[in-house]
Amino acid sequence: MDNNFDLSINKNILDLSRDILSSLEINEVDVLVDQLTESRDSCDRAIMFLQNKIGRIPKRPLYYLNYELTLLPDQTRDIVRYAGDYVDHLIKHYAHERTRFFKKFCSHSLSLGTNIKNIKKLLGPELYNILYRYNKLIYVPAKHDFGVGNRPHLFSVKEAVIVCYITVNLAKKIINLSKEAEAYSKQQFYC
Repeated sequence: MDNNFDLSINKNILDLSRDILSSLEINEVDVLVDQLTESRDSCDRAIMFLQNKIGRIPKRPLYYLNYELTLLPDQTRDIVRYAGDYVDHLIKHYAHERTRFFKKFCSHSLSLGTNIKNIKKLLGPELYNILYRYNKLIYVPAKHDFGVGNRPHLFSVKEAVIVCYITVNLAKKIINLSKEAEAYSKQQFYC
């Protein structure tokens, strides 16, 4: 395999990961990144491990995310995008469950940033801060930023893998707060 992949990580994304992930999880990310840039067999094992970590339901967007993982280490943007879509959907369900005036303040058509701003008090300062940073540093650029600067891709392989870990941890936090988000995560609730 070509070992010329950008393995850097944006300092702000690294800081966010340190606020969410354990040192064991950060070490796992490093091992997976090494495997993704080694032999094809090693890469395939790392991809399968990531797919199992992410899970396969709800079908949309995790079905798409699982497919995009098979394109590692060459493609990263859509991995980050679909991971963000999952967090976005979980927040929409949490907001729907907890907000009586959902249509007025939180909508399935509003962005993640707008929804987390509208339910800031429900989230609490710590989770709000993490979601705000996740949206600003990860999800919005994955959806809208097409300039890659001096990098071959907007997101490095290491960033894509660390975003998967961050997303799994954020999903657990949101699901623990909301029966509706939990039902969505088990594909028992549809938009």
